[in-house]
Amino acid sequence: MSQIAASIAAPGPRSCPRNTAACPIMRRFITHAPQSPPRQHPSVTAKATQQSSRDKEEAVTKDYLSEWAEQAGVVFPKLTQAFFGELRGGKALAGIEPDEVFVTVPRAAALVVAPNERCPCPEFVDAAFYKEAPWFVKMAVLLLWERSKGRKSSVWGYIEQLPSSIDTAVRWEEPEIAELQYQPAIKEIKQQQASWRKHYSSFCAAMQPGGGKFSWDDFVWAAENVRSRAFSGPYTGSSVGDKARTLGLVLGVGGGYALWQQLPLEQVLNGFISVLIFNIIYDALLSRKLKWYALCPVVDALNHSSFVESDVAYEYFKDTFVLSTKTSYQAGQQVFISYGAQSNGSLFQYYSFTEPNNPNDVYAFEASLGGRPVQLVVNAKGSFTAECQVAAREALGPAVSDEQLRQALLSAAEAELAGKPSSAADDERLLQTAHLMAPRQRAAVEFRLEKKRVLQRAIARSRKRLSKQQPAAAT
Repeated sequence: MSQIAASIAAPGPRSCPRNTAACPIMRRFITHAPQSPPRQHPSVTAKATQQSSRDKEEAVTKDYLSEWAEQAGVVFPKLTQAFFGELRGGKALAGIEPDEVFVTVPRAAALVVAPNERCPCPEFVDAAFYKEAPWFVKMAVLLLWERSKGRKSSVWGYIEQLPSSIDTAVRWEEPEIAELQYQPAIKEIKQQQASWRKHYSSFCAAMQPGGGKFSWDDFVWAAENVRSRAFSGPYTGSSVGDKARTLGLVLGVGGGYALWQQLPLEQVLNGFISVLIFNIIYDALLSRKLKWYALCPVVDALNHSSFVESDVAYEYFKDTFVLSTKTSYQAGQQVFISYGAQSNGSLFQYYSFTEPNNPNDVYAFEASLGGRPVQLVVNAKGSFTAECQVAAREALGPAVSDEQLRQALLSAAEAELAGKPSSAADDERLLQTAHLMAPRQRAAVEFRLEKKRVLQRAIARSRKRLSKQQPAAAT
């Protein structure tokens, strides 16, 4: 998905098919949406956790890994969950080589939302509501439905180890959101709050009698976990196992018909093979158009880094999700995956953390150039995007020189930075005593400081380029 000006929208899924000799159809899944503390970047300090809560969490995690995951067929011999300081993540138990598959999750052990599927829980929620709901609401409904079953759920162990509370910005009050000092993020979060309230109201109205009652906090818990942990990828249709069962029935009926009509067996088998090939080719074509979404146990507990490359793929013929990475790890090291190329706006809104020196970050703002409002976007390196430079040149007029354009962009960036309620230096001083700050205040300061640093790089870069142009013009 191309980088958008607001820099805060939920990351879109990207399809990257990959073929191997062993698994001819394998579809890559990319992290979709966004935000629990266990998924924070290691350089971001999380909220302090009481030892009693940590002990309880470790006990639940141990039960989840040793009992449920093993029964569910989830395989991860070189990985375990562990605490790194105050953050929970994945730790390598043995060396992991680049491109080595080190986590395997059967599709049956994951929560999956497929396109155009029938409502799997019509006794829980109205099927018409489920059909029209966006994908993350569907998965949130499935998560609440499975949680309501307790240990009778096929994914009980996975649900029990999910964070019981996630303090994302959708829960924040307006004065707390204002502390972000970044209008695109403020606007997106307010829109998210209003949208989720509407989805919650629709969900409550669609509940079936006897389905139970769920509070706003219940809904937010489910939606936050979904948006922060789900992966998406090209839809491959029903699994090859499902097709084999269906085609087996077809072959059985066809065989009976062949005996009745005294047809050659070869003719019947040719028809069977044609149907099989058609289904596989159809799935390959289908995967180019539709997306599906999955919550994958173990995989979604790993922390993010923009500086690693990882691959969550679906193996069609094995009906499993697999995880590999381009980075090697030694025993004892924390294992990271990438949630995709996401700006800090997206990471903050959906994953509840800010990544320092994020190479995918942007700063978007509106400036008045030539008497016209222009949307300007600066990338992580401090360069104004080509698109916004074109827009700025059009606003300033056809006679504008390159030097005048750069000066106008520099002035716009300087004015934007100067208009902040606090300076970058002020924020840095606040973070020197971060332990004295409330968690939300600290999160807001960390976010806005990284955004200001993007602007500072743009200002420094523009000044440097202008200083090189001026002596040249003088000569």
